Amino acid sequence: GCGKLTGVSNPITIRASGSRFGSWMTDTMTPSADSRVWYMDGYYKGRRVLEFRTLHDFVSGQNFVQHLLPHPWAGTGHVVFNGSLYYNKFQSNVAVRYHFRSRSVLAQRSLPGAGYNNTFPYSWGGFSDIDFMADESGLWAAYATNQNAGNIVLSRVDPLTLEVLRSWDTGYPKRSAGESFMICGILYVTNSHLAGAKIYFAYYTNTSSYEYTDIPFHNQYSHISMLDYNPRERVLYTWNNGHQVLYNVTLFHVVRTDGE
Repeated sequence: GCGKLTGVSNPITIRASGSRFGSWMTDTMTPSADSRVWYMDGYYKGRRVLEFRTLHDFVSGQNFVQHLLPHPWAGTGHVVFNGSLYYNKFQSNVAVRYHFRSRSVLAQRSLPGAGYNNTFPYSWGGFSDIDFMADESGLWAAYATNQNAGNIVLSRVDPLTLEVLRSWDTGYPKRSAGESFMICGILYVTNSHLAGAKIYFAYYTNTSSYEYTDIPFHNQYSHISMLDYNPRERVLYTWNNGHQVLYNVTLFHVVRTDGE
């Protein structure tokens, strides 16, 4: 069941590899028998995605295939959702859906008004203007626009067409955010990418309301450039200064007693 985030475990370092910035992930939606790991080093003009068969293969750096994307990526806000990679096309506000099995782009679409090219990045920079994420309810994108003065816009995105289904203006300035991620329809924002960061802000899409939070998490290597929740595994994936790190999450489940 779904719930509200109340705590984050100590970090579990899986591997140290790659540059200071990057992203790594497993599919957020496929059956648990599929344990492939995807690895995208760097934040700038990259096109090479490594696909490892299992987490064990990823740790040892063996048994991988390479995908060469037709369009380079910007930032580290990529997500794998139901067999496709969703990412921001370099030097544009275009969302791209790349299908791994067919090795082809199945959709691309501009996110209306979304800033790009370090217009509204997270606090660490790195062309992190557009951040794709998935939770129990589907696919999302976080970005900012001039119209809403650079605050984080959160949009539900159709995974097939990349059409924006609905958007919320969270009121949180994107350049002041370290990273953000979705759990159970709630956007959580960290207040820094450096040591001492905490999960500081929560935006509830079901009520279009927010609150400030104080959930500490140990930023062991002091420079987070990617932070994403995987609803299938109930963990946070992090790229922290050239280390690939996991956190377990604790959710508080609200039990309804009013007969609904």
